[in-house]
Amino acid sequence: MKQLGEFCLLILGSLLAASAMAQGELSADILQEAQAGQAQAQYEVALHYDAVQADYPAAVSWYQRAAEQGHVQAQFNLAQFYRLGEGVEQNSELALSWLLQAAEVGNDPQAQFMLGDIYRYGEGVVANRFEAFRWYILAAEQTLPEAEYIIGLWLAEGIGAPEDDAAALRWLRKAAAQGHAGGMFALAGMYENAQGIAPDLALAYYWYALAAQGDYPQAGAELDRLAGLLDAQTLQLQQQRVADCINTGFQACE
Repeated sequence: MKQLGEFCLLILGSLLAASAMAQGELSADILQEAQAGQAQAQYEVALHYDAVQADYPAAVSWYQRAAEQGHVQAQFNLAQFYRLGEGVEQNSELALSWLLQAAEVGNDPQAQFMLGDIYRYGEGVVANRFEAFRWYILAAEQTLPEAEYIIGLWLAEGIGAPEDDAAALRWLRKAAAQGHAGGMFALAGMYENAQGIAPDLALAYYWYALAAQGDYPQAGAELDRLAGLLDAQTLQLQQQRVADCINTGFQACE
């Protein structure tokens, strides 16, 4: 993407309103800062070309400039473009390189999670579930709900690490506490099947109900099945607890 000269920026400044960013446009100030080498401004320009104009080659160019200055989110977004081949030739090695910078130097949980996916599915690398687990748990330790969910599932099944039902329950509870429907569904299954915990059909119903509220596939069917196994008083109690949990933004759950 060709750089704009100072004269062009002044012309643009006369055309753009101060509230332009809110209207999906760029302000002259942001453009000037980006041209002057300010990383955050370069990132915002990249976002504009990415999300507003869908000009992906221009977005890549600006993400690259910000990424080279250590802007973590720019590094992550740039990696996605190389990973998917949008606006630039697909390049798994460059995608991995930028993700590693964001994940290791920037300690970015989204980048860590994406590296987990890359090693899980073998995208440009040899698939390695132990390496995937290592990256997923780094993201989970930063409270990323999807990572907490995967770590919970994998520990319950002994994937990428030794089986540990107690730890699996802890991670699934963390995911569920943030409203993750998959975490709720998995937690319900552990209560129903007495995996690492005493069997409790009432609590299984409770978590299936919350998962159903989150539109998790199969949760509704499991909920209906368990409803036939519980007495009316228990059902009423659990339904009230579900309502309380939702009304408090998942702050008063279990």
